[in-house]
Formats: sequence, structure tokens, C-alpha cells
Amino acid sequence: MIPDIWRCGALRRSRTFGLLVFVALTYPAIKILAPSTAMACACGCSVFDVGGGLLPQEDDHGGRFFTEWWYSNQNKNWIGSAKGPAAANSDKQVLTSWYNAGFEYMFNREWGVMMRVPYANRAFTTDTNFPSLPPSIQTFNSQSFGDVELMGIYTGFASDMSTGIIFGLKLPTGTFTAPGFDRDTQIGTGSTDLILGAFHRGMITGDNAWQYFSQIRWQQPFLYQASYNPDDGMMELYKPGYQVDGAAGIIYNNFYNVLGFDKIAPIVQVIASHRQHDSGPASDPLNTGFDRLMFAPGIEFTKVVDEANKRVIKFYMDVEIPFYYRVNAAINDSGSQGQLIAPYLLRTVASYNF
Repeated sequence: MIPDIWRCGALRRSRTFGLLVFVALTYPAIKILAPSTAMACACGCSVFDVGGGLLPQEDDHGGRFFTEWWYSNQNKNWIGSAKGPAAANSDKQVLTSWYNAGFEYMFNREWGVMMRVPYANRAFTTDTNFPSLPPSIQTFNSQSFGDVELMGIYTGFASDMSTGIIFGLKLPTGTFTAPGFDRDTQIGTGSTDLILGAFHRGMITGDNAWQYFSQIRWQQPFLYQASYNPDDGMMELYKPGYQVDGAAGIIYNNFYNVLGFDKIAPIVQVIASHRQHDSGPASDPLNTGFDRLMFAPGIEFTKVVDEANKRVIKFYMDVEIPFYYRVNAAINDSGSQGQLIAPYLLRTVASYNF
């Protein structure tokens, strides 16, 4: 969320510093999109963790309960930087809805914590007879809690809490053994991941009407688990690649008392992602890993319930539309080539601040 505290003189005096930090945080996310070295390959859902909707609060203390809905329909086969023939990929669709609940609490102006508990409903459609004919198209379903995230927040770099870092872990609480799913399309990765990130926000105009923000988030798996492969009767290790996501956006913050809301704030942002290819016997390194740029317009609605006690309800939504995609793609041992991508992603966040 992007609350309203940027009228203070301290931030006006530090605007030059803020712009420098904005560039410093955003540049690595763009630079990392240089080319590097499917199975369907899941969407890289850590991308939902950057951008508008859930920046840490700016109050000296207080909490927030939030719920999220994320939607992804991966149904287009992509090879390199262009659309590939659907017949080249044994996998046809990965349709996922995430339903998340979380809690954030700032103990003071410097330290806070956050927890997210996800639940996913995923349908995976694949040709189980590939590459032989005739095709045998089957859809497998999995509904499960996903991988829980536990994070700390530090915002003590400036008195206005405009700059901060996040750090924490993603735990292997989600299922990674659902029948019919490849390891890279399971709801859980089976890995423990380190999460590190940073954010900055500030004013563009002195009247607080125009604001900016930037974020970067790195997720690095470091503990892995094997699972049973019924095709060869062996336990096989899967190592998901790391992912870096960055976002930079502009908010118009001057629509007050509109349509029954205390404030409506449109947001325009660009989101960049780099996902390293997977490794291990249960992976498909030739058809995993990607670089992506998305345009993501959004809007946030704010309703003050109790101003004296800072009780506020917020609702945020955006649509994330890729305008650049480059995926690793090569013919693997089973004859399949390419990755399934989604033509757009949807996100909503509802929160109660107290």
C-alpha cells in the first residue's frame, strides 16, 4: 500500500537522495535482464511480491491483515523471444488461482515482521503420450497450501521510513508430490529459499500529488528435497533456479473523496523479472528460466474507518501485461520444446490496517 505521509519536510530535503536510491534500486532489476543461460515451468510467482499493493506501512507502529488473489493462465508456448507451435510442447496449460492470507506488524519506526500463507488451486493439462500419436491429453488437478513466507522488515534508514529492506525465508510447506505434475509445475517447490529485497518511495511534486516507488526482490533456493519419479522408480532431486523481480512505478495521489472512498490512487508501473534455469535430475534445464518485462497499471481504493485509531480498509488491483519475454527453450530428452507463458497476470489485495 502507498499511505500518505510524504508531506514532512525531511523527505523534501532528501529528494535528491531519494532519486539516487530509486535509480540504484531499479537499475539492477533492468540490467539483470541481459540474456542468460519445458516442461511447462510455473509462472515465477514471486513476481506478485513486487509492485503496488503491499509496500510496508509507514506508521511508527501498527499492523495489517491482508488477503490476496493471484491469477495466471499459462496457455501459449514460447520459444526464445517468440510464440512457438503448441505441438512442440507436451504441456498445454497451467491454470492457477492463488488465495493468500497474511499479516504485517511494525513494532516501531524501524522494525517489523510479515507472514504470508498461500493456498493454490492448479490445473495442469499435458499430453501423456507425447511425442507419440495419437495424443493423450489429460488434465491433473492439485489444491494445496503453498510455501509459507516469513520475513523481517527494516525501515530505519530515514526518519520518514521511505527506504527499507526485507529479509526472510520461504519454507517448503507446499505439496511437491501431486500425481501427474512435473516438479516445476507443483504448487510447492520443495525448497527452502532465502528472500532479500529493498524498496524506496518518495515525492515527485512538493504537493504530494505525484509519488514514485521502486522495489527489488531476490529469491534464492538453498535447501532442496528429492521426490519419487514413477517413470524410473528413483528418488530425484529438483533445484529450482533463483528469481529476481524489480518494479518501478508512479502514483497519482490526489483523488480525494471520490465515489464514496476517501482516496483513489491510480498506479502505473513496470515490472522486470529474471528466472535462472532449474537444475537437478528432476528438472528440465533446457526449458526453464526466462527474462520478462511487464506493464502493470493498477488502482488502489482507500476507506478510513476510524481516523483517530488509524483503522483503514484498502483494496488494490492490477493487470500485468508482458511486452518482452525471452525463455530458454530447446528440445529435451522427451522431444518437448518451449515454455508455457501467460498473456497477462491478475492481482488483487484487500487489507485492513490498524
